Amino acid sequence: MRLRKLAEPFKFAPTQVSVLTVFIYVLVFASVLIRDELPNVPKNTKGINLDRAFEALSTITSRPHPYLSHANDAVRAYILSRLIPLAVQHSHVELSDDQISNVTYIARGGFAVYFEGTNVLLKIQGTEQAHDGVLFSCHYDSVSSAPGATDDGMGVATLLEMAEYLSAPERRPRRTAVFFFNNGEEDQLNGAHAYFEHPWSNLTSVFINLEGAASGGRPLVFRSTSYGPAHSVKSGSVKNPHANVLTSEAFSLGMIRSATDYEIYARGVKGAAAGLQGFDFAFYKNRAYYHTPRDSIPGMGHAETRKALWAMLETVRGSGLALLNDEVPGTDTSAPIYFDLFGRSLIILPMSSVYAANIVLLVLGPLSTIGLLVWVVLAAKKRSQFEATPASHNEPKWRIAAKALLGWERFWVSLVFAALVQVGLVAGFLNLNPNIVHSHAYVVLSIFLGLSFLALVLPLQALHFVVPPTFASQKLTTILSLYIFTWILLVASTVLISTRQFGSLYWATFFNVGAWLATVLELVRAGRRRDPGNERGTYSFLFSSTEEREVRAEGEVPGRRLVRGVLHEAPDHEGTSINGARAGARDGEDEDIVETEPTEITPLIHQHRRQTQGGGEYIGVNGPNDVEVVGKSADEYGWWIGQVLLLVPALAILLFQLELLLLNATMHTLVDGSSPLTVYSILALFSTLIFVPITPFAHKLPQALNVVVAGVVILLLAVTWSIFPFTQQWPFRVYFQQSVELVPSTLAFSANSATNVSIMVPQAVRAETTLTALKGYVDHYIVPDIPSSRRSNVVCNPKGLRPDLMTCRWASDLLPSPSGNLSASSVAALKKSKWVDVQTTRLNETRAIISLRGENTRGCRLYFDSPVSFIYVHQASDGDTVLPPSLPAPAPVPFEKMRLQGGYDMPANGIKEARLWSRTWDRTFVVEVGWEPTGSDKTGEGLSGRAACEYAEYASALGGPETGRIPAFEEVKQFLPLWVLPTKVADGLVEVWTKFKV
Repeated sequence: MRLRKLAEPFKFAPTQVSVLTVFIYVLVFASVLIRDELPNVPKNTKGINLDRAFEALSTITSRPHPYLSHANDAVRAYILSRLIPLAVQHSHVELSDDQISNVTYIARGGFAVYFEGTNVLLKIQGTEQAHDGVLFSCHYDSVSSAPGATDDGMGVATLLEMAEYLSAPERRPRRTAVFFFNNGEEDQLNGAHAYFEHPWSNLTSVFINLEGAASGGRPLVFRSTSYGPAHSVKSGSVKNPHANVLTSEAFSLGMIRSATDYEIYARGVKGAAAGLQGFDFAFYKNRAYYHTPRDSIPGMGHAETRKALWAMLETVRGSGLALLNDEVPGTDTSAPIYFDLFGRSLIILPMSSVYAANIVLLVLGPLSTIGLLVWVVLAAKKRSQFEATPASHNEPKWRIAAKALLGWERFWVSLVFAALVQVGLVAGFLNLNPNIVHSHAYVVLSIFLGLSFLALVLPLQALHFVVPPTFASQKLTTILSLYIFTWILLVASTVLISTRQFGSLYWATFFNVGAWLATVLELVRAGRRRDPGNERGTYSFLFSSTEEREVRAEGEVPGRRLVRGVLHEAPDHEGTSINGARAGARDGEDEDIVETEPTEITPLIHQHRRQTQGGGEYIGVNGPNDVEVVGKSADEYGWWIGQVLLLVPALAILLFQLELLLLNATMHTLVDGSSPLTVYSILALFSTLIFVPITPFAHKLPQALNVVVAGVVILLLAVTWSIFPFTQQWPFRVYFQQSVELVPSTLAFSANSATNVSIMVPQAVRAETTLTALKGYVDHYIVPDIPSSRRSNVVCNPKGLRPDLMTCRWASDLLPSPSGNLSASSVAALKKSKWVDVQTTRLNETRAIISLRGENTRGCRLYFDSPVSFIYVHQASDGDTVLPPSLPAPAPVPFEKMRLQGGYDMPANGIKEARLWSRTWDRTFVVEVGWEPTGSDKTGEGLSGRAACEYAEYASALGGPETGRIPAFEEVKQFLPLWVLPTKVADGLVEVWTKFKV
């Protein structure tokens, strides 16, 4: 009795099962959520001056500083002021203020880019002369609508501090370190392209790129090219690694709408420079503030900003030192599988090793499981033949086979049922409140987790109650089905590794191992008992007869009552044994037994004498038809605990970490036009998989737990399906742009027959404001609140300036000022402002020169109505300027002079847009273009299009007297609802354009 009490906590019973499973899941969820927060800054920062780095961040992010702003020049000057002393003090440190690297290339969007770089590079020469140096990269420009605290102010502050740290002679690295502060990243990654035009690009083979794809939180190894760079994050100096191979593969599949300098470094330049090995280290949480005014120190909070900055500093220092000083450089190009555990340690494995392990498990697992199943069957048959009561079956074989299958289906039934429930839940969110995950993501997560639990557990409990399996215990059948499910997942994982080099299903390997070991334990237990058992407390129906099961039944029979001291003697009938059991009973004979006459000791309540099939006898007060021999299932101690520990914790940790990472990365992307179906499908899939491991134990969970979970889910659903999805804390995002059209008059001059020069002079101005955002919000809630929209006709187009978003536009008299010297209130003066000068010169039938200058800007564009197949931007060194009308046109430059960066070549069908970036203000771009003659007119039909210049400076961005003004943007900022933040839709907040024709 004492031993039984001691063993009671280990019994396979509802209370014990519920306590253990709830404890494990609560512990896993709480641990993952707590560790997902930013770690505290340690007291000993080991040579890193966090205060100095934070001060640098404060200086850099005092205002927006896009490439098109004078504030950008101020940030660049600050960077130089920090780096020049390092180069002066140390002979092994060299500074390059790159004012000469220009690049022309065809971007991924099919347009040409000409960029004049203003990058800053610092080289710390390693103690070993080699070409396996490490590139540390960030960009110092922000977007026009944000100060850029995380994108990419923290990257700049981190590299400034790392430059200070490594430049000290006692910390001089083994390999060369190149710190690259590039400009123009926000506008097609231009600065990274210019890196390969610099001679120092030949010194590096590995890179660490610092980025911000959101605003705050723990930075993540967003993607890695290969094993070598990713392994550096495993360095002991990185105390809080955060990485997962899934995000890298999500980029490869195009699931993440973002681009970073990583792509340029990894690709290299065809025919000139091989791609580098490296990784992106980026912020990914709180994308609601991304590219908005709240991507700032106040937006994140002072304390959280310091934590986030330290998280980036610590990882960059640890991984950077590993790449710079380890014996083996980080150039191992093999594919990795990596993930962190609670942000404490990084697990990284070669993908080839995981593939080999999967193959072994796919073969060894089924063979061992089948072998154990055979052993259980043979042991059960041997036991049945050995015991006194033989197992004889008179049923047809098909019925026996049907009984054998009964029980196997229930795991799959519950899985299908759970899938259908999740489909219904996703449909409910999509139809009732699709954007609620934006502001209440963790509430939505709780709903999906709770409903996944109920959808998997309730069918198994119902089937156990209605149709208890008779040939084996439900735990055995479910564990076997679960193992088959994990084996299918393992096949999928192996195929993806083999065909796509994708390792995102790495958790399937761990799931399969746990399910296999749990299955082995269950089969060993059944083999030791020499029977797979069932849910009625008797032997398996496949290996026992009805008589044997009744003989072996344990526990009390309802209605049984023992009467002590009473001897009941029945008359000796023929065919009756000594103990009263009839011999014919086993032959199915229906023979009545005559009871004796009542005496003075006969009980007043009429009793009936009962016999079991095994020959036992008892007295009962119920009638013959009211008594059924009921068995009591054999108690199980301990085995189930080992199985729970094998199945639940590891998988729950791996999957919940992934679910949380994906939720934080996607929850705020819906306002960018991403499909809410993707977010809710992720929650449905991972929430279901998290609770699949408890299915073997589901029938033991108490109904009270189901009631509690169901009540919470219903309450949360009622709230989330009825409230407004955006809040001031988690705001909506709207994209702003103003378009200003200059209607020109054309003056043509012809000095001789070989010259055809046209000068476009602005005559009138038309301004149009556009806001782009989700349909149903921008048109109903936002645009009507903007005063200028109420004075004009608003037109909303569902096919907006960004994919899957609506654009609303209206005419406005709030004109921008390209220079701060003009009064924004003087419309007449603004209309006379000379924003854009355009001059075209026809060189021959298929060549022309377009000269374009914008006032107080350094970014312009050319849009062509028909494709051009040749583009060349003349340099000052070429001796080309804006052509006076009286001079003859120069000869076209040779086609070979069109130098495009390798791998970014002119497409066969040409281009219809060119983006031009100058390192100086008020630059005149002299662009020579060529096109193919069309139709039968071989002399060429000319060229037409639009010439535009971009502007991004505005008063509330604290611009100086030399900066421009954008009153339309100020109006939008002023009158937006509190739950909305503005951002930019293009390189400039304002595009001023005019038509041209050659």
